[in-house]
Amino acid sequence: MMSRTKLNGWLIYSLLIVSLPVITAFDSGKHDFHNSLTEMRYNPKSKAFEVEIKLFTDDLETALNRGGKGPKIRVIDKDANDKLIEAYVRKHYRFTTATGTVKPYQYVGKQNEMDATWIFLEMPFSDPIKGCKLQQSALTDVFDDQQNIVNLNFNGDKKYFLFNEKVPVRVIE
Repeated sequence: MMSRTKLNGWLIYSLLIVSLPVITAFDSGKHDFHNSLTEMRYNPKSKAFEVEIKLFTDDLETALNRGGKGPKIRVIDKDANDKLIEAYVRKHYRFTTATGTVKPYQYVGKQNEMDATWIFLEMPFSDPIKGCKLQQSALTDVFDDQQNIVNLNFNGDKKYFLFNEKVPVRVIE
């Protein structure tokens, strides 16, 4: 049986290997795979998580245009699509306490950066982190190879999670 330390080291190494294509893909103009990156940082002064979700803009547009009968939706800075993006994020990003309470959060806005869109959220949080459940299923309804990486930093404790169509929710230990 593998020791917990070796298992954690292996998990971090595996996530870094999986993250490398994400990092390089956001720097290039094209991508043949589907990934997102979510950064969750706890701010002890405001007692809130500051959440940043980075999605490929063309993938986000594909998701927003699914089933649409109106004009094609394009995501750019200062557009009128914040309500659509917020609704999509609320469907796919959820944080639940260990007692089962869904934590409310505020959609702060979005910003385009080259071929990616950053989505900003703020979630008040004063509960214990252990046993909470995190859902990050963005774009898994569009791409069967979609993988969502979440980096969570809570009071200096860093955790890394990988989500996909088969594993849309993880428990925080």
